[in-house]
Amino acid sequence: MVKEREDFLVIGKDLPKVEAEAKARGECKFAGDISLPDMLHGKILRSPHAHAIVKRIDTSKAKRLPGVKAVITHKDVPQQLVWRTYFFTPSASVRDNYILEKEVRYVGDRVAAVAATSPEIAEEALGLIEVEYELLPAVFDPIQAMQPDATLVHRMIKRGDDEIKMKNNILAPVNWVIGDVEEGFKQADLVVENEYKTISVHNAQMERTTVTCQPLPGGRLEVWVPTQNIHGTRIDLAKSLGIPNNKVKVHRLFCGGTFGVRSQASFIEAICGFLALQTRRPVRIELSREEMFLNGGRHPMVMRLKTGVRKDGTFTALDIHWIDDTGAYSATAESMLSLASGFLLSMYRCPNMRVDGYTVYTNTPPRTAMRGVGNPQQNFAIEQQMDIIAEKLDVDPLELRLKNHVREGDRFYGQGPDIVCVVQSSGTEQLIKEGAKLIGWEHRKAVTPYKNQPWIKRGIGMARGFHTSSAASVKPSDFCLDYSGAAVRVNENGTANLITPCADSGTGNLSAHAAMVAEVLGLRYEDVTVTEADTDFTHFDSGTHASRGVYAQGLAVFAASTNAKKIILDWAARILEVPADHLEARDRRIYAKTDPSIEIGIEEVLRIGHLQDWGTPIASASVRAPACPPHFTVIFVEVDVDTMTGEVKLVRAIGGADVGTVINPQAVRGQTIGGLHMGMGFALTEASIIDPVDGHVVNPNFRDYKLLTPLDMPKVETILADTYEPTGPFGAKGVGEGATNPVASAVANAIYNAIGARIYSLPMTPEKILEAIRNKQESAGNKRG
Repeated sequence: MVKEREDFLVIGKDLPKVEAEAKARGECKFAGDISLPDMLHGKILRSPHAHAIVKRIDTSKAKRLPGVKAVITHKDVPQQLVWRTYFFTPSASVRDNYILEKEVRYVGDRVAAVAATSPEIAEEALGLIEVEYELLPAVFDPIQAMQPDATLVHRMIKRGDDEIKMKNNILAPVNWVIGDVEEGFKQADLVVENEYKTISVHNAQMERTTVTCQPLPGGRLEVWVPTQNIHGTRIDLAKSLGIPNNKVKVHRLFCGGTFGVRSQASFIEAICGFLALQTRRPVRIELSREEMFLNGGRHPMVMRLKTGVRKDGTFTALDIHWIDDTGAYSATAESMLSLASGFLLSMYRCPNMRVDGYTVYTNTPPRTAMRGVGNPQQNFAIEQQMDIIAEKLDVDPLELRLKNHVREGDRFYGQGPDIVCVVQSSGTEQLIKEGAKLIGWEHRKAVTPYKNQPWIKRGIGMARGFHTSSAASVKPSDFCLDYSGAAVRVNENGTANLITPCADSGTGNLSAHAAMVAEVLGLRYEDVTVTEADTDFTHFDSGTHASRGVYAQGLAVFAASTNAKKIILDWAARILEVPADHLEARDRRIYAKTDPSIEIGIEEVLRIGHLQDWGTPIASASVRAPACPPHFTVIFVEVDVDTMTGEVKLVRAIGGADVGTVINPQAVRGQTIGGLHMGMGFALTEASIIDPVDGHVVNPNFRDYKLLTPLDMPKVETILADTYEPTGPFGAKGVGEGATNPVASAVANAIYNAIGARIYSLPMTPEKILEAIRNKQESAGNKRG
C-alpha cells in the first residue's frame, strides 16, 4: 500500500488548482459574470407577512412603467408544484411550493416577479404592485408547530406525484429500532440522558446567487446558475416549467462557495426561466445579500439523547428523540432525519438503538442542506454525551472512544436506512493517538495560562466524527440516486481533456480529477485540461454532495481514463509489436514491462495514430459507486475562556482526517482548516435569528450575522491518516463535510474542561457561558450549605 503511493508521479503531490491562474487573473467565469445582449433584469416582490393569503393583487401600474417587459403573479405561472430535489428519486421527492405563491408562508416568500430593462426599473416596478393580504396565524417554533391546535403551514403537499393532505405540520417522521432498547437499558450500569439544541446557521457562501436564462430556437432554454448538480437542475427546471428535459441546457460554472445550499434548486431558477420564455429575451435575477438569508441554512434541532453503558464502558442501549425544523418549505427534509439518524447509529457500537424523530414545518425561511446534513447536529449531542459518560465512569474520554468507535468490518449507515455499507478502512485510532500526543492530552487539566489574568481558564477538548464519501449503497437506494459519468479525450500532441459535469465550489474536485487522469495515462498534471461543460454533452451525474467528489465522481474519471489508456496502449502495441497487456504508460512514455528499453513517447504514439487515421482516442464511463465509505475525522482544540466576560478564544487546534490515499495534500489540508473555521462559527457565534413576534430574519447580512474572520483562527496543525480505501479510486475517500462535523462538540468539551460547566445549546455565547458558571457556583454553594 505505502509502496504504491510512493510510486505515484502525480497523485499525492501538492498541486495548484486547475482554475488557479484564471481566478488570479479575474478570468474565471462565475454566474454573476454572465451578461447577454438585450438582457432583462428580474426582481421578486416578497411577502412582509409570515403567513397570509394574497386576496387581491394589482399589477397594472407596474406593467405601464416604461422599461417593464413582464409582470407575473401566481395567476400567470403553471399551477403545479415545482421540483427542487436534484438527487432523490421522483417518488421520494417532496414538492410543496409553486413558482409564485397565493398563500405565503414566511416573511420573504415569493408573491410576484418583474422583468425590466434595468435593475432600477424592475425595483421601481415592485413598488407599484398593490397587494391586499388576508393574515393567517403563524407558528415559528417547531415544538409549538407539533401541537394539535397549531395552524397548518401546508394543507397539501406531494411526494413525487402522490398528493398528501396534511393533518398536522409533521412532514417526515423517522422511526428505527435495532435490537431491544428497553432490555438494553435494563442491562446498563449507568444511564445518561440529556437534551441538546442547535440553531439554524446560514451557509453564508460569498457568491451571491445569480441566475441567467436565455431562450433558444425550438423552445429551448439555456441556463447559467451556481449549482452543485447541472443535470439535476436541468431535470427539475424542465419539470417545473412543463417542457421536455432536452429543451433545457445548463452550464457548469465554478461556484463561489456552496456548502450544501446549492445541492438543490432555490426558488428563483423557475421564476427566471418562466420570465425568459414569456419575454423571449434573456433574463437575469441576482439576489441581494438580504435575500440570500431568506433561503438556506442548517436545520435547527432539539435532541433528547439517552444512553446506557456498563461499568466497563461498553454500550447497551441508545435512544434519541429528534425534532427538526425545516422551515416553510422542504426539499431535503424527507431525508434530513434519516441522514442524521444513520450518522448517529454509525458513531459507536451498540446492540440496541432506537430513533424517534419528526421533521416539522414552521413559518420561517426554508432550510436546506448544509455541510454535513444532520451530522454536525447529532455529533454535538453524542460527542458531549461521550465525555459526560467518561467522567461518570472515571475513564479517559479517549479510551471510551477507542473502545466503542465503529471500525473495519462494522456496518455503516451512509445516508439513511437503505444506504448501507461495511467499513473497509478507518484511521480513527491513528488520528486519536497522534492528535492526543500533539495537543498534550495527558496534561489537559484546566490551567490558568496568564499569571496576570487568573480569571482566564484554559481547557482542551476533542471529538471524533465522519461523513460519507457518497450516497451509494451496496444495494441501490430506493430514494437516493448515486452514479457519475466522465469522458477523457487524448489529443494528438500528447495532452488530454477531461469532460465532466462535476461541480467545483473551490474545494478542488476538478483538480483531483485532473490528477487522476494524468496518473492513469502517464501524463503530467499540466497536460490535462478540464473542459468547459454543460448538460448537452456530459454524462449524467448525481451531483457534488455527500463529499462524493473525489470518491464517487473520481471513480467515473478513473474508469474513463483507464478506458482511454487501453486505446493508447493498443496503438503502441501496433507500433512496438508488443502485446498491449505487456505495456505500461508512465512519465509521458509507453514501455514494455519486461524490457523497459522497448519504449516510445506517448506524443509519438498519438502523432502516428493521427496520421494513420486510427481515430480519436476518447473514452467514457458511467459508474455507480459500490459503497459509501466513511472518511473519519478527529478534532482536538485548546481554548481560553474568560470567566469574567464569557468570551472564548481558540488558541490551538489539531485537525485529523482519514481520506484514504491523499490525491492532493494541500487541498485536504485546506478542507480540514476550512471545516474547522465553519465549525467554530457553528459553535460560538453564528445564528440566523428569527424575530419571535413577526418571523422576519433579524440579521440578514454580514454585518449582523457573526461570521468568524481569519483573525479569529487559532494555530492549526493537520494530521493525515495512513489508510487505503479498497473501493475508491487509487484508494481515496472524501473529506469535505467530515472536517466540520465534530468541531462544535470538541469546542464544547474544551469549554467544559476549562470551567467545569457544560453548555447544551448552540451557539455557546458569552451569556450562556456566564450563566453556566453562575449555576455551577450556586450549585456548589447549595451543596456546602
